[in-house]
Amino acid sequence: MQLLASTSVLDALPHLVGMLMVMLTLAILWGVCASVAKLIHVLGPAPVAAAAPVKAAAAPIPATTPRPEAIPPEIVAVIAAAVVTVTGPSRRIISIRSQSTSWEKSGRQSVLTSHRIR
Repeated sequence: MQLLASTSVLDALPHLVGMLMVMLTLAILWGVCASVAKLIHVLGPAPVAAAAPVKAAAAPIPATTPRPEAIPPEIVAVIAAAVVTVTGPSRRIISIRSQSTSWEKSGRQSVLTSHRIR
């Protein structure tokens, strides 16, 4: 014998109120985010006009000894463009050198020695 429990809208009322509170909270957060975005747009700095074309860099100073790990010219161009974008055209790059790889070698050695050889 089964007993059927009677259900009504009043039984679901706590769940409906909870769902309404979640939706209301999300709407308030959306409104706050939209108003902050509009405030930042109004009070933010004026948009920058199109950037002036980057002048060709001066010829690099030749190194005294050629290095085997020379930096490709594409990478040098990307670094120069980033420097001009961040600091403006008033700065000049003197030299670009790759950093020491001792940490890299140490990390590789640690990984290689951590494996158990069968």
